[in-house]
Amino acid sequence: MTMSSVSIILGIVNWCLIYIAIGIYLMIFYLSYRTRREMHDVSLVLTCYTSICAFLVCLTAFVMVTSNLFSGFLLVNMTFCYIWGLFYDIFECSVYYSYCLQAIYRLCRIIFYRKRYLLSYRLYSFLILAQCLLVLIVLLPPIFVNWYARLPTENYCLIPYTYLGPEIYHILLLYAVPLICLAIVYIWIARYMRNATRTTTLSNIGVNQRIRNQRDFTVIKRILVLISILIILRFPTIIFMTHAAIVGSLYPLAYPIVGIITSVCLILIGIITLNITTQLRNEMMSIVNQKLNHVQPEPVRLNNVTPRSN
Repeated sequence: MTMSSVSIILGIVNWCLIYIAIGIYLMIFYLSYRTRREMHDVSLVLTCYTSICAFLVCLTAFVMVTSNLFSGFLLVNMTFCYIWGLFYDIFECSVYYSYCLQAIYRLCRIIFYRKRYLLSYRLYSFLILAQCLLVLIVLLPPIFVNWYARLPTENYCLIPYTYLGPEIYHILLLYAVPLICLAIVYIWIARYMRNATRTTTLSNIGVNQRIRNQRDFTVIKRILVLISILIILRFPTIIFMTHAAIVGSLYPLAYPIVGIITSVCLILIGIITLNITTQLRNEMMSIVNQKLNHVQPEPVRLNNVTPRSN
């Protein structure tokens, strides 16, 4: 089997995985719509923001894989091709940074819970807009310095792995910075919780706040684990870059393999989001229970037996 045939097979697998990911995020949006009365809850708003970013990554990746499998329509206009690759990087970067916003919110709920303005809906709406603007400012310059190009083995445009400087810039920006921010927040909260157990502070904050702190701390740990998994799953990118730097050429199946890993990551993000978001999980269980309750066994009809006359 030739490399071209293997690449097509991997592309089809990636296509199917993206379909699954899109389905998961559509489910999240449907559940969010059913719980729209709770949209004043900042944590749910931040979760929806992360899901929207991940969904947009799925859509851009779907178009890129479709272009690669079929006519290569993204290459008709190279400027549009570069911009589409930029969109992909912007949405992917926004996914990682959206978890930083979630971590900051949990930090404020646990440590600065008395300062109500740090938990306000308006503040985090502004932070979401500020984060979008920041990502745009940081990722927009590469398109003006010709970092984006048509990938030699694919029918779409991104920053090639053989461009070591730009790729290192992307890795640091997309992965290292969010992970460092999350680690700082996690350590800060962990030290606060540990110190609180040794003093009378914990007894003074009340039972409800204590339970909320434990729940938020658990969510922080799950987010940190999720980001760590995503970083680990991104190691193939670093491996292919290192291999290309040593050998002088890129492995022909590098991009299809990384594409499949990215799709798996998006599926994991959706599944974990459904699991750790109480409102969405409860709504999903409510729908399942309603469906099960509607499926009731039909009553057994007994034939009327007439007594025999003697």
